[in-house]
Amino acid sequence: MAIQKAKHAGSKKLIRWGRVAACGLVASLFFVLDYADARAQQNSCAVVRAPVARLSFINQDPMLDRHRSVRWLNNRANQGSRYMVTGLTEYELQARFDMRLEPVEVGVGQFCLYPIRINPEVEVIKHLVYVASELERGTCEYDVVYAHEGQHVQINQHMERDIQRELDAMVAEITADFAAMRPVGAGEVQRLQRRLLNQYGQDFKRRLNAIDLSRREDHRAIDTPDEYERLSKACGPNSAFQTTLPDAMR
Repeated sequence: MAIQKAKHAGSKKLIRWGRVAACGLVASLFFVLDYADARAQQNSCAVVRAPVARLSFINQDPMLDRHRSVRWLNNRANQGSRYMVTGLTEYELQARFDMRLEPVEVGVGQFCLYPIRINPEVEVIKHLVYVASELERGTCEYDVVYAHEGQHVQINQHMERDIQRELDAMVAEITADFAAMRPVGAGEVQRLQRRLLNQYGQDFKRRLNAIDLSRREDHRAIDTPDEYERLSKACGPNSAFQTTLPDAMR
């Protein structure tokens, strides 16, 4: 939360996407020479079974830090304006995309690639909530700041739902892509496999970035000058927002 005459509304929160990378792409090569429907698939790579898709989401409960002064919070925000930062939420995650493709011989020297497993892993590595240490727990001002930061926490926690939705869409698209492919020669299998792993890894990263953009827009929607003005007056005209905290900033 921020109040007038210090830090900027738009930089009130510090949401860090942080090191989201489509890394650790792994392909397990299993050449299956005897395939039940090989003869029927010499000119087609129709996907016989859907890939196993499992999202591994390692969550972290938000942790409250009450040992940071209002001056520290404003330095942390690191941008000047007419608003003062009295609370801050930091959120950071990292992601890994693991996909296994299986080459299957469907004719003499002809192979199809099939997606067997899609296993993205998303881990929340930071979810911290700061409330200025000058505000005593149980006071009106503390409750106002804490409630506002709680809204930011809820926005962050929608991440799993949004990622699962995008994973479902991605699996459907991948299945359709492979069904439309034609067999390739043995010499092209590894090159095609590397290209596809990179392509889908980048697509996963793009989808995560889109979710992050949407989440940041949700944060901005509750960090407005009008909202800060309202909150700064929520505890009366002579509250700590107008007295204690500005004094601590001097």
